[in-house]
Amino acid sequence: MGAVQKEQWEEFDETKLTIAERCVYRTRRRAVELYLKGRTAKEIFRATGLRAAAVTRLWERCCEKDPGTGESCGFKALVPRSKIKKFVR
Repeated sequence: MGAVQKEQWEEFDETKLTIAERCVYRTRRRAVELYLKGRTAKEIFRATGLRAAAVTRLWERCCEKDPGTGESCGFKALVPRSKIKKFVR
């Protein structure tokens, strides 16, 4: 796990999402929260259907720094089709 803890992340307003997006977001968030609690990959898979590699990738996305503010992206990185990094050509 990284040095960033979820207590430092601001809450994300789920009401902005469609029902389908909200379901995906909640599944991803549950997986990350279980990961932070030290649950095994098998337990996380049973609870969410997400494999260990996917959960690790989601955790890393949450810990990435927002280029605009310099803060961790947190739970907003779990939103389906959310953009963290700006495209640079």
